[in-house]
Amino acid sequence: MKMMIYFFLLFISFAVNATSSNIKKFNFFDLSKQLNIFFKKEYPFNKDNISIIIRTPLKKNMYCKKPVFSLLRNVHAFGLIDVLLTCNQEHYYLKVEIQLEGEYIVANRPIPRGTKITESDLKILIGRLDMLPNNTYRKKKDVINRINLRDFVPLQPITSFMTRPFWLVTVNQKVTVIINNKNFMISSEAKSLSNGAKNDIIRVKTKTGKIIHGVINKNGEVLVSL
Repeated sequence: MKMMIYFFLLFISFAVNATSSNIKKFNFFDLSKQLNIFFKKEYPFNKDNISIIIRTPLKKNMYCKKPVFSLLRNVHAFGLIDVLLTCNQEHYYLKVEIQLEGEYIVANRPIPRGTKITESDLKILIGRLDMLPNNTYRKKKDVINRINLRDFVPLQPITSFMTRPFWLVTVNQKVTVIINNKNFMISSEAKSLSNGAKNDIIRVKTKTGKIIHGVINKNGEVLVSL
C-alpha cells in the first residue's frame, strides 16, 4: 500500500512539473506572438517581414493571461524599442528589437546635387529596414521630381532629409495671381516672397504693396480665394 501511494505521489509530482514547464514555454511564446500582433497594428508593415526579439530577460515563472502593451517615447520606428508591459496590474519595461525586412529606394547611378530626380535614377532593393537611416524612402513615387540636396552615389539609400520639393515658384519671382470669388475672377501680377512647390501656400506682394497668401497650382500660378 505504501508503495502504491509513493508511486502515485511521484506521478502527480512529475505531471505538475511537466505542466508547469509547458505553461512557462507557452506563456513566453504567447508574449512574443502578442507583441507581433501589437506592432503590426501600431505600424503599417504591409508585406514586410517582421521579427520581434525580446531583449529584456523575463521571470521564468511569469504568467500573463492578458498582456497589455504600450509604446514609450521612441526616437526610432524600428531597431530597439522601449515597450511598457502591463501584466496582472504590474508594470514591466521591455527592450524589444524589431527586425524588419522590406523594399527601400537607392540611387541607381551617380546623381549630381541639384538634379530633378527621375524614375531611371532610382532602384528598389530589399533588405533590413531597421539597419537603414531614419526616413529612408520606400516608394519611387515619393522621390520622383524632387531635388537632391547633395551628390548621390550608386546604391546609396535616399532619405527625406536628402531631398527637397521641386520649386515651381522661387523667391522674388514674378507670378500670376488669380483671385477667385463667387461672382468674379481677377488675374494680376505679384512678387513671390518665398520658394514654393505645387500645393504649397506662399506669400506674395501685389503691385499696390499688399501681402496676400495663396496656393500654387501645377502651372506655377498662385490661387487666392476670397
